[in-house]
Amino acid sequence: MLRKNIVLAGICLLGIFITTNVYAQQLNMDVRDFDGNMQVYDPANPSKSKGAKLSYAEVEGSAFWSDQWKPAIIFFNNGGKAKINQAKLNLYTGEIHYLSNDGTELVVENEGVVRLIFVNKNNLTQPIASFAKLMNHTTGNGAAFYKVLNAGLYQLILLQKQLVKTSPYDPIQGKSISSFYSKKDYAIYNEGKVIPLRDLDRASILAAIPLNSLTESWLKTSKSKLKSEKEVTDYLEQVNLSYLAINGNIK
Repeated sequence: MLRKNIVLAGICLLGIFITTNVYAQQLNMDVRDFDGNMQVYDPANPSKSKGAKLSYAEVEGSAFWSDQWKPAIIFFNNGGKAKINQAKLNLYTGEIHYLSNDGTELVVENEGVVRLIFVNKNNLTQPIASFAKLMNHTTGNGAAFYKVLNAGLYQLILLQKQLVKTSPYDPIQGKSISSFYSKKDYAIYNEGKVIPLRDLDRASILAAIPLNSLTESWLKTSKSKLKSEKEVTDYLEQVNLSYLAINGNIK
């Protein structure tokens, strides 16, 4: 697959996003401030890349969060935002692919992008997946797109990377087989801090967020194992409600 990078014209690149005041409390997941009449992202003079890093046709599986083209809103660290009519998120390269008005597949230069929200094609104010660009907590350098799985003071975030593995040479097929596989790292986001999770399980969650009287009662009643994304986000909803219920003074 040919990749074409574009230069973001007219956008001041302020460096890789780590944390700003807007994100100090929580990672924004909605598009209520979205202007449906905003200009479609389609630079006038895209430049060609120096060549694809990988021929995806030679690798089994997919490099993308979703193989379907979806409408999306991208937000920049200078306060700007733009609509993309057809976009994909590449989890192998960490790039946003999109189709220009003439059907050419391009790649957005990620510098300056802080947020990506895929929306319902029939209702552009309805988000279906939200991604925030944060410092990569697994490497300690560089930035990556994290999927934001819930709203509130404590949020579950997921860093998913697609990697490539190659099997030993198969003499019958006369070649080695390469395929994509997923590596997932979960974390808790709270007030600008990323708290790594060893795993998605009860011990890891409670080590990151100690119990209080309200959340302990909910866990006993629900008997949740905290071993799936839904179980954890349901629990975080209770954690966030507990802060509201007692004005942040956890008992």
